[in-house]
Amino acid sequence: MPAVKIGRLAVTANMQRQGVGKDILDFLKVWFTIRNKTGCRFIIVDAYNTSDVTSFYEKNGFTFLIASDTEDKTRLMYFDLATFRE
Repeated sequence: MPAVKIGRLAVTANMQRQGVGKDILDFLKVWFTIRNKTGCRFIIVDAYNTSDVTSFYEKNGFTFLIASDTEDKTRLMYFDLATFRE
């Protein structure tokens, strides 16, 4: 399945918890559904394996792709753009 990968998403410390990261993800979700000329079905990310980072992505609709990376430095997560269209 075609996917777009977010390499690294970060918000400067003094702007965290103000919705900037959520706004960026929401923009990308719209971009890859409404204006999608790429045919992408998923957004994927290698999220740092810390509770604050993975919970941020979970709150924004991302799901863990595999369970075997629970001890790794990053966790592979994905968002299914088909769920956003609905």
